[in-house]
Order: sequence, then C-alpha cells, then structure tokens
Amino acid sequence: MGKEKKVLKMNRRTFLKLSALTGAAVGLHQITPPCSVLSAPRSQRRPKEVIEEKWVHTSCLCCSGRCALKVRVVNGKAVKITGNPFSLLSDGKVCPRSHIGLQILYDPERIGSPLKRRNREKGRGIDPQWSPISWDQAIKEMEDRLRSLREIHKSHQILILNGLNSKSTEDMIFRFAGAFGTPNIVSGDGLDGESEKSGNWMADGHYEFSAYDLDQTQYLLLFGADLLESGRPLSHLLRKWGRIRRERPNRAKIVMIHPRYSVTAAKSDDWIPISPGTEGALAMGMANVIIQEKLYDKAFVERWTAGFENYRKVVFQYPLEQVSRITTIPTDTIQRLAREFAVTKPAIAMRGKGVLYLPGGSYNSYAIHCLNGLVGSIDVPGGVLYQEKPNYKPLPSIVEDGITKKGRDRPPLHFGGTEKFPCARSVTNQVPESILEEIPYSTEMAIGFNSNFMMTAPSTKRWEEAMKEVPFYVHLSPFMNEMALYADLLLPTTTYLEEWGYDHSSHGAGFAEVRIKQPVVKPYGEAKSSIDTLLMLAKKLGGSIEKSFASLGDGQEGFVKLRTSSLMDWRDFLAKGVWVGPEYQYKKYDRIFNTPSKRFEFSSGNLEALFVKNGKRRDRQRDDRHRYDEVRFLGEKESYPLILHPYQPLMAFEHGSQNYPWAQEIYLPLHGIGWNTPVEINSETARRLGIREGDEVWVESPFSKIKARAKCSEGLQPEVIAIPSGQGHYAYGRWQKGIGVNPNELIGVDFDRISGQSSYFNTRVKVYKA
Repeated sequence: MGKEKKVLKMNRRTFLKLSALTGAAVGLHQITPPCSVLSAPRSQRRPKEVIEEKWVHTSCLCCSGRCALKVRVVNGKAVKITGNPFSLLSDGKVCPRSHIGLQILYDPERIGSPLKRRNREKGRGIDPQWSPISWDQAIKEMEDRLRSLREIHKSHQILILNGLNSKSTEDMIFRFAGAFGTPNIVSGDGLDGESEKSGNWMADGHYEFSAYDLDQTQYLLLFGADLLESGRPLSHLLRKWGRIRRERPNRAKIVMIHPRYSVTAAKSDDWIPISPGTEGALAMGMANVIIQEKLYDKAFVERWTAGFENYRKVVFQYPLEQVSRITTIPTDTIQRLAREFAVTKPAIAMRGKGVLYLPGGSYNSYAIHCLNGLVGSIDVPGGVLYQEKPNYKPLPSIVEDGITKKGRDRPPLHFGGTEKFPCARSVTNQVPESILEEIPYSTEMAIGFNSNFMMTAPSTKRWEEAMKEVPFYVHLSPFMNEMALYADLLLPTTTYLEEWGYDHSSHGAGFAEVRIKQPVVKPYGEAKSSIDTLLMLAKKLGGSIEKSFASLGDGQEGFVKLRTSSLMDWRDFLAKGVWVGPEYQYKKYDRIFNTPSKRFEFSSGNLEALFVKNGKRRDRQRDDRHRYDEVRFLGEKESYPLILHPYQPLMAFEHGSQNYPWAQEIYLPLHGIGWNTPVEINSETARRLGIREGDEVWVESPFSKIKARAKCSEGLQPEVIAIPSGQGHYAYGRWQKGIGVNPNELIGVDFDRISGQSSYFNTRVKVYKA
C-alpha cells in the first residue's frame, strides 16, 4: 500500500464555491486583451524590484495535444500560463494540465547535470550510485559505443525509445536513427491509438486519427470516448464542449456509452452503461435498426460507398434481442439511440480507449466508424473530417553509406507489419520479449528520449527485466523517472518551456495548425535539448552521419527556423506563436478515399488485400462477421470474476511524472480524492464481497496484485472495477514516490489482432479485503 499524503476533502458546497471562482477566473480571462505585454494601471504600479515583464508564445507538452500557450515571465521567471488567442484549435484557451507546466519547470528534483552509473547491478530499489560527469565525457562515451557498433556492422542493434516529445524532436530522432542505420525506433504511440487508425484504414484508407467538426455537430455518440478526461487535444475538446452545450441556440445532444460513470458521462445527456468490450456488437445492432428502417443516407451510400449489400447481410445477424443480451442495454434504448443518431444531423460516433484497447479493437473501431458512413457524416460540416498536415520545408535526404543502408534493411525488434499483426506499424509492447529472447537479434545499446514504458505499458515488470539485459542504456529526461533507474548514462534535457521546437497535433479539427516552442526561461542547470544533444553526437561521429545533419541550420533554433520557413515569416511566427493553414474544404469525395474502390468501404478491400499479400486469403464475409467477437479475457472467470478497467484521469500526465502537488490535490475531482489511488467498485458487488467504503483491499490478477482502498460507487457495471492510472511511482519525487498504485502492473500481455495495439481492458481480477 502506498503512502497516504493528503486527502482532498470536498463537499458539494465547497465544490460549488470552487466552480464559481473558476468561472469568474474564466470570465476575467476572456476580457484580457491579447497583447504581448500587459501594462498595469497607475494604481497597480509594479514594485521597483520588477525589472522585466513579458509574454512569450510557446506550446504545451503535457499530452500529445501540444496546445498553443502564452507564458507570463517576470524577472526571468515564468509565473503564469494561459492560452494563445491566435490558436483556432483551442480558441485561446488551455486545459487544467497546462497550468501544471510551472511545476514541471520548477520541479526541485530535476536532473541538473549528466550522471554516470557506478553500480552495475540494476533493478527496482537498487541504488545506481550516480556520479556527476561533464557533457564532453558523456558524449564521448556515447560516441565510442556507437562507433564501435558501426565498425562491426551492428548499427541495427541499437534500440531507440521515443516517449512524449515535440514533433521537431521526433523529426530529429527519426533522422538520427536513419542516418545511423537502425530500424528500431519504438514509440509510445504504439501503445495508444493504433486500433483507431487501423479501423479508419479499413473503412477509408487513412491510417491516422480522425478529426471532428464539433462546432457544427448536433449529436455526439461517444463509445467510451472520455472527452473531458483523456481526450485529445484536451483544451480543444473542453472548449468545444462548452460551445456546443452553452453557446448555441440549438444545444447538441451527447450520449456516453461506457461501463463507468466518468466525468464525461456526468456531463452528458445520457449515460448508457454497457458490458465491457461489447461496443462493437452495439454498433452492429444500431446499424441493423438504421438500415431496416431506411434511415441511412441513401445518396451518400449509393454514390460514395462500396460493400453496402454485404454489410446489410452482416448487420441483419445482430437483431435487437441478441444485442441486448450481449451488451445488457435494453432493446428500446438501442432502438432509440439508432433512430436519434440517424435523424439528428449532423451526428458523429466517436471511439475511446475502452473500445479500442482490446484484442478486437480494430474491428470495434471499424464497426463504429461505419455508423458515420451509414448516416453520411463523412467530410461534411459537423461530421468526421480528415486531418490536414502542415507543409514543413522538406529535409534533405539522409547521406547513406553501406553500413547505414544494411542496418536499416534489417527486420525491426518491434515486428511491425508482420503476418501476426498485418496492419501494425509498431508493436511497442512486443519489445521486452525481443530483448529478452534476442529475437531477431540481440540489443547492444538503447537510447531513451523522455520515455517511461515502465509506468505506461501493460505488465510493466517485463520492461524492468528487459532493461536489465541491455548492455548500455542512455536515458534523456528532465526527471529521474522509472526508466532512468536502469540507465548507464543519464542526460538532463530541457522541459518544453526551455527549448526551441515546432509542434502540431495528430488529433484536430481538420485544418492544419503549427505551434512554436521557444525558450520562456533559461535552461535549468546543465540541461540541453534533445535536438542539441543529437547534433553534438552527429558531429562527433562524423562521416555520413555528420553530413546528414550538416545543412539543418545552426542548433535547435536554426533547425526550427529552417523547417517552418515554408509556413510563415520567422518574426511573425515568433510574435504570434501559431501558423494556421487554409480553411478546411468539405466533401472531397473524389480524392479522399485511399481504398481499392476509391470509396468508403463497408467491406474492407484494404484488409482483404493485406491478408492476400501475407499469403492468407480470407473470406470477405467472414472478416465482416469479425467486427464483433466476444472479448478474449485473460484469466478464468471462476477464479477472477471481475474485469479491470484502468482509466486516465484528467490530471494524470503522459510524460512519465506525477510529481506536481497541484495535480495531486485535484487528482480525481469527481470523487473529491487526491494524493491516492482508489479501487472503484460497484456498491452491490462490494456488499456481496463484504467490502465497505475505505477498506484496504487486494486486487489480484493472474499476473500480479496491488493493495489500495475501496471506493464504492453506483457508477460502475457490477462486473467491473476501475482504477485510475498515473500513480504508483517508485523512482523519485517527494510528491509522487510511494503514493498510490499503478493498475498497469496487473495487466497481462495481449494485442489487437490487426494493429498490434496493446490491450489494456481484457484482464480479469479478483478483489478481497487485505
């Protein structure tokens, strides 16, 4: 059981008072003039000791939304973070996470200089015995290791671990890997979102996230899409939620389908509890109603889709009574939802983690996305859009030598694109097995950029065992996170408020938008940006690697200036902080579908072609039937009767640290809980198990067990227990170490059969009093 620090006590009256204060603050923010420097009135003259005050435009990196920011700096110290009014994506607003940027920047336990490990033994609870070294010595040690591996033609045996980084940093990381000659770049994206992309690819040929025109939609059907907690970009979603609910004469209706009564469910018009993992069946049953009652968009279906007749036959195999038994949703509710979705135009069906992070996640994604096609909500105002990308200045080609090309042509450690996972780009959570079993070859060195898979990946202890076996690991991060404990060299990096960069979000509203990153304050200690570190390393390695980086500008600022020069004038970019692309064009049906038929496909030609390419011809109708399969759970129901539902709260951060007291204090606002991890359990289930509110309980899966306190709630399906992620750190931090538990330790290893997406929601557990 983790240490208990503080518990936030909040009754309804206190909550309403805080809400009123927050509303007042928002109102004041809206009348603040969007200028770069705010002058105080004469009655509020600044004290004599204030020398300089300015506002600096930059962008966030608390999640992959990467929203535009404006930071107030007084005497060289950042004191306030707010939104950038030039950003159309977030409308000049920010989410609660962005304010924590000040505590990220000024975390007193940041790494101040390069450190070298003296203790060769590695593991949880083992002291690495760090010794400070110079940057020159650190770069020399990396150079020697990398050079020796290239000399013996083992460049492909370097593993690069990419966590949450800016797009500019990612571009440099991928370029370094290409120039060095390794195919092994493993990204956190492989744990998050691949099933949504593959579902889109099956329907319309786009292996990417969907964009949504929320401003104009009239109906949101959320299949586990927790927009107000873990949605992305969060500030965009929070802003649009307010707009479609409070700022229009015709308020949009929102329906949340979810096993858990979440923040989003609490704010929706309807919460529809559903049996975990059965959302694909619900989508097929709704399609059955829509087609039988002829409520589908006939013009769009006839002109711009393929495979409809076969799709009709398949969905007719999902009658309401059968779907009701599968989902536990009454038949009249299913029928009502189908009718509302079809006739309230424009409408959007959105997918969330609980639907996608399953062995059948791609098929669930496909089935739900087909609802959008069925009602014609594709590339129309208020519907599903196709995210446009910024036209950065192209980088020159990588300078190759024989070693580079030979290394890149080797099969990667993460098994992307194999027959086992036919649509996979990167099966991230396969990497520990590859390291431990040396398949297809041994890993001689790894470099991690702001990564922390030991907290974020399922079955986290596998990563611990694997990293013990890596002969030499270099970790770049501002913090001593869990991955850092296994490093041989630890290099301090700047935070996003201390470096140059450019950024855009993979999720969005259709139109392209690029946000700048520029230093708000001077770097802490000896911290350097990852870009500058890679430039230093490339120069030391020389040869084709140095040549590949020679024309990329002068340092990190020069690189950013070069890449964004095709977008707008540099001085304007610095002054505004945002470049916004052309207005989005709708109904591009003659050119947007990347499918064999060049139409939206209810029977996936892309998937059939891929199976054929891999030597396995599949019957098309059989594949369509697999849009819903009963979930394959890990653990026998008789021994583990409950289903684990981990979830990401709004104040859980994606960069691998939770060492922020502001975030800890309001960790779970729906329950009024901070500084801890509760086990949320249905009240009736708790009574049956003899468990009361606040009891210490064990949660045990076939793979591990953790201890926490019970939180009884009516807002859960009886067979579900929910545990928030973000806590359970053991590496560092007075405001995070030993606090709460990490539900990912309980989860077994499983994957979506199409994309290789890690499965988080199919592990069974049992709960009993400690």
